[in-house]
Amino acid sequence: MGVKITYDQDKLRISCSGIDRIYTFASAMEVPRSAIRSARVMDIAEAKEDLGWRVGGGYFPGRLATGWFLSRGNTSGRQWWCTYRDREVLVIDTTLKSPSRVVIQTPERAALAAELNP
Repeated sequence: MGVKITYDQDKLRISCSGIDRIYTFASAMEVPRSAIRSARVMDIAEAKEDLGWRVGGGYFPGRLATGWFLSRGNTSGRQWWCTYRDREVLVIDTTLKSPSRVVIQTPERAALAAELNP
């Protein structure tokens, strides 16, 4: 997986390389730090409960969820996912409509959740 996560006091930046650029329909994603409502580690099954229709990207049950998805019950909100087989993921909820939620597979998920939580 070619995902690099960087942040400063103003923004969170997620950069994708290699095949992830194709699967996620994005080479990079930026979210203002002021728009982050919460950041937490969550079980992948729990995170998928809010996953709606795929609007761009890939989905194969139990293997991957990548790209853009609608939020279940809230068709105006869009989620951006880059996950594969990990059981736990980093979930970042925002005040934005797109992305209203960012879900990422990363080994540093606990440290990032603690750092990004407002």
